[in-house]
Amino acid sequence: MNKREKYIPDLRELHSLAEKNYAGLARIVPRGNNERVIQVGEHSQFFLSVKNEAAYTTDIQIKQSFNTDNVPLVVPVEFIARLYHDAKMAEIIDCQGATALTSIRPGKAPKRAQEKDEKRQLSRLLSDWLRLCSQQGRIAVSIS
Repeated sequence: MNKREKYIPDLRELHSLAEKNYAGLARIVPRGNNERVIQVGEHSQFFLSVKNEAAYTTDIQIKQSFNTDNVPLVVPVEFIARLYHDAKMAEIIDCQGATALTSIRPGKAPKRAQEKDEKRQLSRLLSDWLRLCSQQGRIAVSIS
């Protein structure tokens, strides 16, 4: 019988990514009920809006749209990131409509999740997205 190797997440890496992601998101989070628009490249925009704000957390919805029909094969990115203000960490809690992002426990993952390290991959996605925005993004005027 073939035994699976037990997956042990690297908590240092996860926490480090979460702290860096918090620092990056905290700089671009829209204030109040405003929406922030970040233009990346000629045809791609990201819309950021506060979905939920509590004493210790803020949920930010990030939606991508394209202002051209020349990218029909690209699925726009949409995710919700939660900022934990007391811990100064951030993570993706919803990606493309999938909310059960707990696949660090084998056997508990939804059928759609094939990777043991989904949390790490999503943290890296958020980190890469923040890097893209800081290197190539232009923040538009807030919409009230």
